[in-house]
Amino acid sequence: MNIHSLLDPLKTRPKLLLAAFVTVAIFGAAPNFLGKYEVDSVLDTFLIYVILAESYDIMGGLMGYVALGITVFYAAGAYLFAIPYYLMRWNLLEAFLVSTLITALIGLLVSFPMFRLKGFYFAVATLALLPLGGYIVTDPSLFNLTGGVGGVSGIVVVSYQDAYYAILGFAVFTVALIYVISKSKLGLALTSIREDEQIAESSGINTWLLKKVAMTTSATLCGFAGCLFAWSQGSVVPSSIFSFNTAFIPVTFALFGGTGTILGPILGSGVYSIIDYVVRSTFIQGSSIYWISGYESAIIGIFLIIVGLFAPGGIMQLRKPLTKFFFGEQSTKAKKLDVSESHHS
Repeated sequence: MNIHSLLDPLKTRPKLLLAAFVTVAIFGAAPNFLGKYEVDSVLDTFLIYVILAESYDIMGGLMGYVALGITVFYAAGAYLFAIPYYLMRWNLLEAFLVSTLITALIGLLVSFPMFRLKGFYFAVATLALLPLGGYIVTDPSLFNLTGGVGGVSGIVVVSYQDAYYAILGFAVFTVALIYVISKSKLGLALTSIREDEQIAESSGINTWLLKKVAMTTSATLCGFAGCLFAWSQGSVVPSSIFSFNTAFIPVTFALFGGTGTILGPILGSGVYSIIDYVVRSTFIQGSSIYWISGYESAIIGIFLIIVGLFAPGGIMQLRKPLTKFFFGEQSTKAKKLDVSESHHS
């Protein structure tokens, strides 16, 4: 993989690169203008959703394997960090490193039985990992470690600004990593598995190894996100972190924004975060429509139905139709660029 091949798309789209830098700068300056609630509960949550959605997209977007239970690694990372850090008083870096490595190992081990299945069976089997993880951490024999249904909690010694910048940095790293993977030979091989696994195997691609690399990478990213969550919040509760609602978050956001794209999961996470913030805002809660917060999942479902009807490929699929509607036909230069991109992809 040549570094110049990674930079070529950015050279042809300097505005996109500029927009990325501006976006990161805005998020970097956000704590100077927003309060603790907006940073801790809104922006942190949005960035963790981005990490989870992008991590899922390695499996579901690039490789075409719908891993519904990928957040089990997020929950595992949170617990594996909280137990040594809050209960055993480990050093922060040691807790981060060990928990992430163990989560990566769990992802690798889980990949062996999981990839014996395909399609619907694979999706359901991965989803079954979530209640299994919940049963393990609530087992009475592990109460001294996991805290049972009460979970693990401790005193948060980090400021919400420092926690935010750590989460922001890892979110940027995750997006950059997915971009590099998508433009590399690894990304091309994963895409070939999505298109036709048998043909990919007959072409000499080691699909057995690549699928394990994909799941281990996703597990590692999710696990580190779980570490950041536990570190910033100071508590891990099984009823929320092992919930099916959490499980469908990365899948929903990736589908909503557009799987197999870099911006899709980010847009999907952003739309949800905006809806969540609005329905829970003091303005809504103090008005006559306060009850709408109880229908948040239904609102998200309606958005998904609309996107599914008019853009099965997600929000990213609407980019060209909207551009044509507002700005007319593409210029000759833009058309040539699109043709060039299609040849490169």
